[in-house]
Amino acid sequence: MTESPTVDEFIRHMQAELDACEDIVDKNERQKRQWQIESSLLLAIEFATRFKELSKLGQNPMKIVEALASPNANNADIAKQVIAIAGGMCPHCGSSMDPDLDFCPSCGEYVE
Repeated sequence: MTESPTVDEFIRHMQAELDACEDIVDKNERQKRQWQIESSLLLAIEFATRFKELSKLGQNPMKIVEALASPNANNADIAKQVIAIAGGMCPHCGSSMDPDLDFCPSCGEYVE
């Protein structure tokens, strides 16, 4: 069995699909397909960015996914906090955070 495609390969594929939309004659169908592909591209790019950020923080992104699905509420809460921090959000109030600060400027909670 061959290796699975990477996120970067998926993004390139979706960009090619977006270019192919120009061949759709019906304007409404073309726009609908373009919106679908653009949404997929944005989600793929966001996923790739978060995956890289979590890896930089020394976290295994796949372990976080497992923790989110865990029946242990404490593990799921920790995973949600790590995801929020990697996304530049306060895990307590959801506000944007400056990566240079170890506390949230909105709610004042410290982030580890």
